[in-house]
Amino acid sequence: MKSIKTMILILAATLGTTAIASAQVRPPFSFQVGYTVSQPLGSLSDYAGKTSARGWNAGFQYALNDKLSLGLKTGFADFYERFPRTVSSGKGEDISAVQTHTLQTIPILATVQYNFTSPESAVIPYGGIGIGGAHMSYEKYWGQFLEKENKWAFQVSPEIGINVPFGKYSPVMFNANVQYNYAPYKLNEITSFNSVQASIGLKFHIQ
Repeated sequence: MKSIKTMILILAATLGTTAIASAQVRPPFSFQVGYTVSQPLGSLSDYAGKTSARGWNAGFQYALNDKLSLGLKTGFADFYERFPRTVSSGKGEDISAVQTHTLQTIPILATVQYNFTSPESAVIPYGGIGIGGAHMSYEKYWGQFLEKENKWAFQVSPEIGINVPFGKYSPVMFNANVQYNYAPYKLNEITSFNSVQASIGLKFHIQ
């Protein structure tokens, strides 16, 4: 009889502890915002090769469970480079001008993210991927003359990163990640869009 009572007490204590822990689990909805720095690659680096420090990203996520989340993400990156005066051959004439190259991108991506550790961990590494489209704004200045085109392109963006909670069950986390971006975007010198971006920011779990 005593052993049965002891087992019941142990079971009750275990269920009570589990209930308390479950009550402290972060809400499934979260919002993330970050500052990004992007490095152009491939033909994009020939067009505008400077590292872009003019960027941001933001997104919402819904956690299906402790490991898997679905969401929506957007952002902004501005690639820019100014070239010294050069002489270029045009249609029947030579053009002498200072060239300024810019490409601004605004992606809208559906995302999937997988956490590699439990939500109670001090550091939560994760991997994810975003798939969707990006609005590309191309501008090339020949002195005061402008060559411009805006269009959408398919984009895929795999990502790895970490979330660091401010406390074991804190709803606020520090986020850092690295993301590779690819789009089959072609225009003049650009044969495809390739970049790597690093981001730091905050993630907020909300009710």
